[in-house]
Parts: sequence; C-alpha cells; structure tokens
Amino acid sequence: MERWHRIAYCTVAAGLFVLVTVTQSAAQGQIRGAVTDEWGNGLAGALVLAERTSGGGTLETTSDEDGDFLFVGLSSGQWAFEFHLEGYQPVRQNMQIRASNSNRRIEMELPVVPTGESLFSEDVEYEAEGGTPNITFDEEGQFEFEDTNGEGEGTYGLIGLNGILIVREYDGPDETYSVNQPVVVTFADNERITMTWGEVTLSK
Repeated sequence: MERWHRIAYCTVAAGLFVLVTVTQSAAQGQIRGAVTDEWGNGLAGALVLAERTSGGGTLETTSDEDGDFLFVGLSSGQWAFEFHLEGYQPVRQNMQIRASNSNRRIEMELPVVPTGESLFSEDVEYEAEGGTPNITFDEEGQFEFEDTNGEGEGTYGLIGLNGILIVREYDGPDETYSVNQPVVVTFADNERITMTWGEVTLSK
C-alpha cells in the first residue's frame, strides 16, 4: 500500500510539473508585425531587433517576403524594437509586452533613403512629344509619372548622367515595374535639358 501511495504521489507531482510548465510557456508574450515602405509595400529581409529596456539580451529576426515578422517567448515588460534595412532609415519603437499574448500588431513604416549621389535642387518636369510619358522630380528625392498604361510614383537619385528611378506605386498592369528593379533614365548632358527613358526622349 505504501508503495502504491508513492507511485500515486509521483504521478500527481509529475502532472503538476507538466501543468506548471505549460502554464509558464503559455504566459510568454508574442508580437507579430509588418515592415513596409511609405507606399505600403512589404519589405523583405528587414532586420528586426527586440531588447528589453530594463536590460537583458537582444533577440532578432528578419521579415519574410511579405514584410511580416514574429517574436515569441517575450517576457512581460517594456521592450524596444529596432528595424533596419539597407536603403531605408532605421526606426526604433518602444512597446509594452503582456504575457497574455494579446499584444497589438506592430505596423512599422521605414522612410526611404534616396538612391544616388544627388537630387534636383528644385521641382523639374519632363515630357515626351505628345505629353506622354511625363515625369516630375522634386527636391526631396521623389517623383511622379504617367505613361501610356497608368500613373505611378516613387523615389529617385542622380548618378552622373543617369537617373535611378524606383517605382513604389503604379496603377497600371501588375509587374510592369518592380521595387527591386530600378528604372535607369539617361540625360543628354550635364545641363539635363533632355532625358531618355527606354527609347523615348523627354524634354523639360
């Protein structure tokens, strides 16, 4: 009888240990989020760092092809999240994490760092004979354009006689432009009076 009691005690103790372990595991907080650019495009490969502000190690993950990321096993408390991706300004955000797993989703927008060596010093507009395509560059590193299929906008940079255009948003046919594939336009000379986009010449 005594041996049976010992077995029963051990069984109950083991069950309680499993219950406590599961409860502690369930008490760990988690956070989901997404990293996007200013136009809502998901940014793949962004480095996301999580660090408890009261001290401790740093956790890290990367965003997937849609810009989504996930952290699990975060203890309750104040955490700082940092977001890094080449070509974008890093961003930091603090957030209170709760172990209930009911934390709100982080939507982090990274500002673009314009591509290239320089920008126009004022707004400049170019258009082809007949008016289309046309494009307007501003001094902040952004541009708007219209072609025969739609309208779009994005960011640019100047490198020598080339303009490096990254189309961020376009309402024409899908896959006409890609964020990962810049459009290169060429200026005739340093005066930048005319430029060539594909086989079309545009003038100021």
